[in-house]
Amino acid sequence: METVSFLCSPCINEESSNTASDAISFCFECIEQVRIQEKELFKQRNNLENISKFCSDDVTFLCIKEIERLFRNKEAEIERILTEPNRTDLTINGIEEVKAFLMSVEKLEIEPSKKHTPDDNITLSPAQLTVHSDTSSISNARFILKELIDIAKMGVKESVIIDCTIFKSGQIIAIEKKHTCLLEFFSRGKLNRNVRISSQALGIAAIDDNLFALTDSGRDTVQIYDKQRMSSILEVSIRDHCSGISKYSNSNVVVGCHAGGLVLIGKNGEKEKVFHTKKLMHLNQNICLTSNEKGEIFCSFSKSDSILSIDSRGKLRFTFENGKLRGPRGVKGDGNDNIFVSGYDTNNIVWISNDGKKSKEVLNSNNGIQNPRGIEYHKTLKILTVCNYSGSQLSTYSMQ
Repeated sequence: METVSFLCSPCINEESSNTASDAISFCFECIEQVRIQEKELFKQRNNLENISKFCSDDVTFLCIKEIERLFRNKEAEIERILTEPNRTDLTINGIEEVKAFLMSVEKLEIEPSKKHTPDDNITLSPAQLTVHSDTSSISNARFILKELIDIAKMGVKESVIIDCTIFKSGQIIAIEKKHTCLLEFFSRGKLNRNVRISSQALGIAAIDDNLFALTDSGRDTVQIYDKQRMSSILEVSIRDHCSGISKYSNSNVVVGCHAGGLVLIGKNGEKEKVFHTKKLMHLNQNICLTSNEKGEIFCSFSKSDSILSIDSRGKLRFTFENGKLRGPRGVKGDGNDNIFVSGYDTNNIVWISNDGKKSKEVLNSNNGIQNPRGIEYHKTLKILTVCNYSGSQLSTYSMQ
């Protein structure tokens, strides 16, 4: 009867000069060598995955994806070698393939090319180009407390409301940080829904009557939510810790990131533009922001007690610093291209003109402002909502 050998070529030679058990042992050593090399491949793959995870440059990211693709092709070949029962050249071909691939990985050099982002790749509408700022009507207005919502009385103990958004119906959706949830209030302050979310959100902005967006800092994503269902319908990966968010136009939102500055995201999830303004890069802090109809963006930085504004091309417009505004948090437009900013440490709300040259305190502790966080202003309804008392209350003020 013919004997079928499952030994590789070197082991067959070994079998001819030694006992069968020694030859089999020698073959097992060959297989073990392949397994060791396979483990090295897995280490290389893990390293590549880690690089891919933290890589923020688009070109480098694509290069790494190509490496991963090549690796998977080689991985399939190794698996085929190991599972083919009649393979007699396991030691020779298998090891050589592994060595060749590892050498190709070691020699590979990634040289990211400099990617130029055109300054004019965002087209503003004629309305955005012709809007003029009004610095008188809001700055001279008075705000009267209209509604005070005590979150604890709604059944949410030790709440920390950090941001909110208002719809034209007067409906408010707020981010509650301590319990990781979204709170929905009717126009008269009645709590309608308390919806748990998967991870911590930091910023929220209404897109239209049916949609809103929030930044998911736990997963480095932007989530587009259906307001009626109060559930996410689209997840956009930012690959950077994101915080503040604001509606930029009818088709996109602008997001503040720790390392990568400001990113413009379309409603369908596409990354339309990155504002590479030097003073906005690698800040490693949360950015609260808002934008106006001109495409100008305003950012608040609590660590430096400053407000920064850029134009639609990313060019720095002004930096605002004033002793009457410390620990700035929430920032929202007043509907006339100027902004409101909450001062967490100064217990006030400050109005700042579009050019940053004028400012006025419109609300303070005498009006019930205490450690305000996020704020929201609705131009049509003429109401200003403040995440007040370190987020334990929502205070709504009407403009007179």
